[in-house]
Amino acid sequence: MKYLLLIAFLVFQISKVEAQTYSAKEIYIHFFSPAPIADIEAITNSASVILNTDKKEVEIDLKVAAFKFKKALMQTHFNEKYIESKRYPNAGFKGKFKEIINLEKDGTYMLNLDGKFNIHGVERQKNITCKIVVKDHVVAFETAFKLLSADYKIKAPDVIYRKVGQEVNIDSNGILVKN
Repeated sequence: MKYLLLIAFLVFQISKVEAQTYSAKEIYIHFFSPAPIADIEAITNSASVILNTDKKEVEIDLKVAAFKFKKALMQTHFNEKYIESKRYPNAGFKGKFKEIINLEKDGTYMLNLDGKFNIHGVERQKNITCKIVVKDHVVAFETAFKLLSADYKIKAPDVIYRKVGQEVNIDSNGILVKN
């Protein structure tokens, strides 16, 4: 009986090590959309991410009004006319991955995230890749991908529409901390 309890305890401890949750509350997100008259570019450091290696899930949340632009007028137009941040204050991504990762061990891991973006009240399926580098117990991630503004029903009035880029290049990075 004593050995059975010891084996059960060891199995529980091993499964506990594999079930890892990491998070970050201040990840960097940058977007850039080339346009004929004025490029659209903004950054935020106030998005959050949760990575669960046991469930193989990733969840990213951000307040769209947190994006900062170089020009105040662009920021106003982005929030009021295009993204409608009062009506749709949050955006996010929820996805899953199949790769086996051990963030306790130094190495580089490539995750293929299959999930859904929710932007401007529209949910769309998207696959993105994410690189995770573990070195000396620091877990860093980075990703880059493209979205189309039309896929999320983000459209400016016809007079302005020709000025605004349709393809949005997004890159993000941050440091994950074990919970």
